[in-house]
Amino acid sequence: MDEKVNELYNLWMNLKNEEEKYLVGWLHWNVPLFTPTIEGLSAYKAYRSLPNSRRGEYALYSSHLYDIFFLLDEEKIGLIERTLPPYAYIGEMIWKEKSLPEEEVEILKRKLPRNPLKARELLKKKEKILRKYDLISEEYEDILERRKEDDWKDLRKIMAFFYGITSVEIYLSTSDFLNPLLYLSTFPIPYQILKYFSFKFSNKKLKNYIDKLLLLYFFAKSPIGLVISTVKFGILASFIPKIIEKYWHSRYFPNFLRKSLYSTEIFLSNLKPKRFDEREIREELYNIRIDSQNIPKSAVDRFKEEVDNEIIEIEDPRKLLLDPWAISWYRRRVVAIPEGKEIKVVDKNFVAKLARKEGVFLDEMEERIKKRPLTYLGFDLWNGKIVFTRDIIGILPCKIQDALAYKEGYTAVLGKKADKILEERWNFNYKED
Repeated sequence: MDEKVNELYNLWMNLKNEEEKYLVGWLHWNVPLFTPTIEGLSAYKAYRSLPNSRRGEYALYSSHLYDIFFLLDEEKIGLIERTLPPYAYIGEMIWKEKSLPEEEVEILKRKLPRNPLKARELLKKKEKILRKYDLISEEYEDILERRKEDDWKDLRKIMAFFYGITSVEIYLSTSDFLNPLLYLSTFPIPYQILKYFSFKFSNKKLKNYIDKLLLLYFFAKSPIGLVISTVKFGILASFIPKIIEKYWHSRYFPNFLRKSLYSTEIFLSNLKPKRFDEREIREELYNIRIDSQNIPKSAVDRFKEEVDNEIIEIEDPRKLLLDPWAISWYRRRVVAIPEGKEIKVVDKNFVAKLARKEGVFLDEMEERIKKRPLTYLGFDLWNGKIVFTRDIIGILPCKIQDALAYKEGYTAVLGKKADKILEERWNFNYKED
C-alpha cells in the first residue's frame, strides 16, 4: 500500500466506534481501498435476494460478485454492514482464521503486475494457495464453471460461423460433401465434443485431464495458431480494456465510438436489452426488501420515499455511457458546497426540481437547502471536503433488471445510513452553535 492508502487503512483500523468506521468506509466509497467492499457486499446481497433458480443467471453477468463473500457467515456479513472495512481487511480476517503462513499471505496480498504473463503466473500461485486452504467455496466454484461454460458457448458460435463458411467454400470448390466433413472432423468437431464433456463431468481430475488433452490437441493441430491465440487473447486482450477505460472520457474519444463499443459489448453478452421503462425500474427499487438488523429502517424508508418522489434519478446506461462495461451503477452528484459558514448551491436544475415537488419558488427552495441541507440532500466527500449530494442510479433494462435494481438500491440504502449518522452529528453541532 502506498503512504496515503496506508494512512486511510490505519485510520479505519484505529477507530473504536463502529459508526465512525462506517462513515470512513462510506465517505471513501470511490477509493479502491473501500470500493470493492461496497460493490462486493451489494452484489452479494443482490445474489442472495434471488430465488435459487435465478442466482446463476445473475452471477454470469455480475463483475462485482467476489469469491471472498461466499466464505463469510452471517455474523461476518453483519460486521461488514456495520463497519464497511477496507477490502484487504476482509481477506486478512479470513486468512488469520485459517492460520496461513506469512509468506503465503504476502503472495495473496501481492498486486497483479502489468505484464499479462507474470500476472497469469501470480494468479496461479494465488489459486494454488486458496485451494490448499479450502478458500474457494463450492458455490463460487460452480459460478466459475458456469462462466467458463458460457464463454465457451460464445466462442462456439464464432467457431461455427468461421468453420461453416470455410466448409461451404471447400464444398463449392470440390463439389464433394465428404471433403468438408473430413475437414470438420480434423479439429472443430472432436475439439467441441471434448470441450462439451469437460463441462459435463463433475470429477475435477477428469475435467483437468480433458482440458490438458484439449490444449495438447490444439498444439498438435496448429502450434502457430495456439501461439497466435495466446498473444491475441492472453496478452493483447488484457491491454485493450485498460486502454478503453483510460481514454473513455477523453475528448479525443468520440461519442459515436463510445456508443458503438458499449452496444457491441451488450450484444455479445446476450443480455438482450429492453425498452427503458423508468416507472418499472422505480417500482423494483421501491419494492426491494432489506431484512437486516444492521440497516436502520429509517434509511430504507428515506430511500423508498426518494424513489417514490423521483428525488433519486434513474438513468439508462446506454445514454449516459458513464462506464464502458457497467450494466448498472450508483453515483452521487454534488448539489451544494459549504463555503465557510455559508452553503453555495451549484446544481440549480436539481433545486428547481425540488421546488416543483415542494410547490415553492426557486429562491425559497434555495434558502431551505442553505438552512437545512440534510432534509433534502445526502453527504459525500469531494476534494477532501464534505459536500451535499443527490443520488443517481443507472440500470440497464434486461432480464436481470430486478437483480441490478436490488444491487444499486442496496448501495443507495448504505448511503442513506451514512447520511443518517452524519445528520445526527450535524444537528448536534448545529444546536451547539
